[in-house]
Amino acid sequence: MATSTGTISTSAGPLDVSTLVSQLIAAESQSQLTPLTTQASSYNTLISAYGNLKGALSTYQNAIKALTSASFSAQKSSVSNAGTGANLTTDPFTADINSDASTKALAQRIQSAGFASGTTFNAGDTIAIKIGANSPTFVTLQANATLAGVRDAINAAKTGATASIVTDGSGDHLILESNTAGTANTLKVTANNSLSSLAYDPSSSTPSTVTQIQAPRDATQAASGTYNVAISQLAQTQKVSSASIAPSSTFSSGILAIKTGTGSTTIIQPTTNSLAGVRDAINASSAGVNATIVSDGTNNHLVITTKDSGATNTLRITGTGDYSVFSFDPSGTVISPNVATGQTYASGALSLKVGDNTVAITPTDLNSSGAIDLNDVMTSINNANAGVTASITNDGTNDHLVLTPTGANATSAVSLTGSGDYAGLTSSGMGQLLKAQDAKLSIDGVTVTSPSNKVENVISGVTLNLAKVTTSADSFNLNINNDTSGVTSAANSFVSAYNTLAKAIAGMTQQTPSTTLGKATTSSPLASESSVQNIMSQLRSTLFSSVDGGNGISTLSDIGISFQKDGTLALNATKLSTATTNNFAGIANLFNATDPDPTNTTSSKNGIVTKLQGLLTGILGDNGIIASKTNGLQASLKINQDRQTAVQTRLSNLKDAYTNQFNQLNITLASMSATQSYLTQQLANLPKVG
Repeated sequence: MATSTGTISTSAGPLDVSTLVSQLIAAESQSQLTPLTTQASSYNTLISAYGNLKGALSTYQNAIKALTSASFSAQKSSVSNAGTGANLTTDPFTADINSDASTKALAQRIQSAGFASGTTFNAGDTIAIKIGANSPTFVTLQANATLAGVRDAINAAKTGATASIVTDGSGDHLILESNTAGTANTLKVTANNSLSSLAYDPSSSTPSTVTQIQAPRDATQAASGTYNVAISQLAQTQKVSSASIAPSSTFSSGILAIKTGTGSTTIIQPTTNSLAGVRDAINASSAGVNATIVSDGTNNHLVITTKDSGATNTLRITGTGDYSVFSFDPSGTVISPNVATGQTYASGALSLKVGDNTVAITPTDLNSSGAIDLNDVMTSINNANAGVTASITNDGTNDHLVLTPTGANATSAVSLTGSGDYAGLTSSGMGQLLKAQDAKLSIDGVTVTSPSNKVENVISGVTLNLAKVTTSADSFNLNINNDTSGVTSAANSFVSAYNTLAKAIAGMTQQTPSTTLGKATTSSPLASESSVQNIMSQLRSTLFSSVDGGNGISTLSDIGISFQKDGTLALNATKLSTATTNNFAGIANLFNATDPDPTNTTSSKNGIVTKLQGLLTGILGDNGIIASKTNGLQASLKINQDRQTAVQTRLSNLKDAYTNQFNQLNITLASMSATQSYLTQQLANLPKVG
């Protein structure tokens, strides 16, 4: 009879080997494997629970990050018109608070004396840069270096300052700028040997060739108060339009040059000779203008507009040959080429075109001088009443005929075409649709001009956005004051964010006593975790801490925020309102004050939000409580899994052994049964003794 081995059981006998082995292995598994799987389940539950805790803390951290200093020190503006009358101006301007550079924090910037190009600094020499209360960072040259090499070494060392080089007539200058703005982050530089001239310490009595070119400045707020604002003129760009140009016109000869404000002159080079080619070439250039083509239904007009507004951004266009139709003088007038003093005219003709109207000009000797001169031409043009005023100017050497469009033709393009003796007077110009001009306004009676309708650095911390001109009947007041509603909203957000966290953690650590005698208490996964208790203790301690510099406001209770019996926070709106009225700046200090030493995260010079940010960064960091606990649990889970694998291997081997043993026993029992049957049969066949 064949025998079976391993997990293959035999039925060749009285024993049910499969059932016996299964029962034995189940018993072994219950004693060896079940405790491990139960333990693994516990580990996984805790890992998941700590993941949920991290999520809740991260949500709280994001809510705290949103509560910036601006949240607790916000200002608001309002505009009112105290004028009288039926047709008062509406919405002539708006005001943005703390949007201009006058209230922004500035970083200190220092500059060395000039070094000759190629100056070498020696290997092994050292420069040390100290930012505020931080420890100095030492930079040692690894090889001989130029000033550019010194700059690169400083930047590579991450000293807290950025190095750069500027060059002027006195040589190359090393510029150092603190990476962090504010008066707490000033620069101090020590250096030795070939680098010694880069040393800078304003408190030292030793003279230094390094000078401060930008003083550090802390952020401030807009100047609260009421300001009377009147707007007499809006800033605008200059816009000019050509005379009518037939759609089939081409431009093949001459040059076109554009100059805007004090910028350089740009030569325009079209790739095609059509009007569209001229437009595209202008737009592709750096002339500081935009060009478009406008059709009047029959002909086209090239319209050119400066990109920047302001009186200094005037437009000058010089065109020769085919491009002469695009010429434009900043004054908006058309000026003829040079005319020699005493020039006379005997033959030829003049044609004056103003907009789309053409008038023939026939000069005569009006002053009885015996010849037609430039004065006669001027008078003849004026007598034609063609929509221009003619005048004569002298540049010190030559005369010029000046044509100024007037009245209904003030924005029209003007051209004068001469033949014969008058050919030298041929000139043309684009019409001025808009004149370049500054905005003009008065603030509390002080006249202010601005090249843009976005007016900055007039009222500290305020940007005015001008939209309309006011009238003498208007009396606009701009009110800038503290936004107490913003502080209330921020304080409510602060309380709500903590309460959301506290309730979430309470659910994760909840223990529910059983109401049934003999039944165990139900506990949440983190109920017995000391790490969670430690985190909450640190948070509560931070919320209870005091802050220096608040001028009477040093704790949350001073503004009406306190703990309730259930561990959540409550806000007393009346107490907060009183605090915002009496000490607005103190509230901002309570939440967002910052110690000059960024490493001192628990300092009493730090505000509550500042401390919480530091605490949460540590808790949630790679080396924080949650990461350490999670890593420990994952390591224990790995050990558990290894043990389960080992137990399962042992159980598998034991199953094989049991199966083999019972298979052999089954065979033996089967053999014994066969022998018993044989013996019984033999005995039965023995002769019976009478």
